[in-house]
Amino acid sequence: MTVLPETSVESTDRAVAILGIGRMATGLAVDLALNGCSVDVIDIKSRSETEQRDKAVGLLDELTRAAQQLGRDLTDLPPPVYCTAAVPGKNYAYLFEALPEEIAVKQAAYAAMGKTIAGATALCSMTSTFTVEELTAGIELPADMVVTHFMNPPWLVPFLEVVTPDEMNDNNVDALFGFLRDTGHAPIRCKSSPGFVISRLQVALMNEAVRIMEEGVASPEDIDKAITHGWGYRFPIMGILEFIDAGGLDILHHAGHSVAEALNRPDLKSPALVGQKYAEGAYGTKTLKGLFDYGDGSQLAAREATRLDRQVRLKALLDQFQAEEESDGER
Repeated sequence: MTVLPETSVESTDRAVAILGIGRMATGLAVDLALNGCSVDVIDIKSRSETEQRDKAVGLLDELTRAAQQLGRDLTDLPPPVYCTAAVPGKNYAYLFEALPEEIAVKQAAYAAMGKTIAGATALCSMTSTFTVEELTAGIELPADMVVTHFMNPPWLVPFLEVVTPDEMNDNNVDALFGFLRDTGHAPIRCKSSPGFVISRLQVALMNEAVRIMEEGVASPEDIDKAITHGWGYRFPIMGILEFIDAGGLDILHHAGHSVAEALNRPDLKSPALVGQKYAEGAYGTKTLKGLFDYGDGSQLAAREATRLDRQVRLKALLDQFQAEEESDGER
């Protein structure tokens, strides 16, 4: 088992700690280590020496496995270090909390790690459930509480959502986003709202997929194929709002009302903003105004040509995957 040194260490912008040793914590530790960070993974749970040793070995095994899959050389990269909860005198630029989704568990850990948190630029919870306000309710923290909602595994999916408190210093916000980008991530900033962005989109899609299955509209396999063979060929190239503008808000306006009435599902009606844009004649790219403003339209042709080129290249890759799946299915 490896534990942290007892002596005080100066913090650097690449020294980070991760509270927890679960799947997301391990994934982020691997990700940050692969990007040259000094990473300490702090296990707050009481364990036997055998269990601690197994966790330490498992952490290194995950690093090796990810490096092999990515074709990365680990020679000059410091591995993540498994640590017990006793971490006196060590400073970190950032602390990432990846504990069970229970407010009491998280807040107890924050209290126990108070001195360590105090030296950090931010305490970053990897929660997918709680808002900043819920995480900090009834307690005081010596550092800004931030939500950094990563996708799993972080070493493979660069996207994450970041929620910062209004009172957070602008320089610290810039430093956090700079750190995330420098370590290979693609962060977006969103408000503190239930579900944030990605989980809210996912909940809507997942629930509707199950409803379609429940109603017998299509088989589970074909519903999944609609995503992998339909959306999979489109949305790596363009975002959903860009897609709405390209297709036309007028079409979405009419389709939303038609499907909602046919299924007796008022929740499927288009949002008020779509109706407002429709009334204004702002249909998207064809009117140069929609959810986005396209100015005089001079950049649209170049944008569409670039998108088509990327889509053709993406199609070749996805076609290869589909052929491999079909070949595997025949064996």
